[in-house]
Amino acid sequence: MLNRFLEVERIYIRKAFQHQGLGNQFMQQAIQIAKANHKHKVWLGVWEHNEPAKDFYAKWGFEQFSAHDFVMGDDRQTDLLMIKSLTQD
Repeated sequence: MLNRFLEVERIYIRKAFQHQGLGNQFMQQAIQIAKANHKHKVWLGVWEHNEPAKDFYAKWGFEQFSAHDFVMGDDRQTDLLMIKSLTQD
């Protein structure tokens, strides 16, 4: 079943290059790769306090389905797990 899913691990864009459409290009490429490989869904994790990223993923049709802890050193953070269903156009 997991072979039906593609994970986008993270999209990081330096501040100087933000708001130029690069995130949209990266996401479009990920979705094209998923479709070309007959994946049914794309999923990712995003830090719960990263509002711009959560808004970006929501605009792409991702919805939260779960959450998990993400430990960075001594700091325990929560990543929201989001998923998008694909249709084969």
